[in-house]
Amino acid sequence: MTNAARNRPILRILIHTAALLLTFGASAMADDAVNFTVSPEPEVVYSYQRQRCDTRTIPDSPARAYRREDGSIIMIAAHFNNRFLEGRDFDSLSPNCNVLSQGAESPDPSAFDDRFWIQSLIPLGGGRLMALASHEYMGYRHAGVCEKGAFPTCWYVSVVGLEGNERDLSFTLLPRDRRVIAGSNRRFEPSIKAAGFQTVTNTVFDGDYAYFVAWTDDAAEPDGRGNCLFRAPRSDLVNGWQMLSDGRFVNPPDPYPADGGAPTQAKCDRLGAPSMAGKARSLIWLESKKQWMLIWTARAKESGAFYATSPDLRNWSSPTLLAAFEPPWGSDKIGVFHDYPSAIDHSSRSPIFQTVGDSFYLYLTRFNWQNQKVRMDRDLVRFKVMVN
Repeated sequence: MTNAARNRPILRILIHTAALLLTFGASAMADDAVNFTVSPEPEVVYSYQRQRCDTRTIPDSPARAYRREDGSIIMIAAHFNNRFLEGRDFDSLSPNCNVLSQGAESPDPSAFDDRFWIQSLIPLGGGRLMALASHEYMGYRHAGVCEKGAFPTCWYVSVVGLEGNERDLSFTLLPRDRRVIAGSNRRFEPSIKAAGFQTVTNTVFDGDYAYFVAWTDDAAEPDGRGNCLFRAPRSDLVNGWQMLSDGRFVNPPDPYPADGGAPTQAKCDRLGAPSMAGKARSLIWLESKKQWMLIWTARAKESGAFYATSPDLRNWSSPTLLAAFEPPWGSDKIGVFHDYPSAIDHSSRSPIFQTVGDSFYLYLTRFNWQNQKVRMDRDLVRFKVMVN
């Protein structure tokens, strides 16, 4: 019996989902070079009410999958405790409650060891894995640093590197001199609002390089905020990361170099038109179209998951609505919401599932917000998508 059969949603969620998928069907047939059809019923991959290890075991990032050398599957949709799901296949995934990878919640912003969310898994060979994580230093959590204000006050974010292995799944931050992949252009101060890089996509390989996309709140050109492209040579996936800036790849910002030198400052090229205004969540290669595809969510006149395609990771098509739903952020209503989209083809030959063929699954976090005071009840669900 699959997780979908064991974890049938309660009636109120089924009713909402039926309405949601009516909208999916209408939006997925956009007049574009790539068309999609989304299945009319979700499968529940992880149920908060039935499977949680503790109250903080929630899907709080896009789902990432990795195939071990023995063929078994691990998946993470990280919260800051970074627990994994694992199973012999995608239909037998369940939480590993013994595994915890989390930051020390250091009050020192230069340590880059507060809280982190693992959002990309990169094979290094021999069962070793590097992970990229969205690191968050939020000053109001630390006594005497900041007074609590409206989010994102005193929010200092960065991309950091970790290392672990595919068997025990316990990831640790890289040594301080290799830890920071991309930070802010300025050092932390209590008056800061939102600064730095966050929310990385999965990493993909193309030719001699690996790539990911990350959102910045202050380093993109033009306008400060946007998605930026990073790459590293296959020969140096730990220390070789650079970002696209003015058409060439340069070292990313590092406000606190480990050698004590002056901060490294740089701006990056914002990907896509201004309409690509959401945080990039998922990056895949459409095999049948020979195109890269980037997926994100946005709240606008039409809200939901959007996508754009590219032949080279630099030049992107206009955004097109993939699936219409209501994200939770920016709403004061109660109900059922969806966010953190991720595209995964279970039959992909790639161990990091960077390719999709004629079909894939759209993984989403479902927020069961039926009460203003209850915000932890979240499930991980997936919808089958056909590439037409």
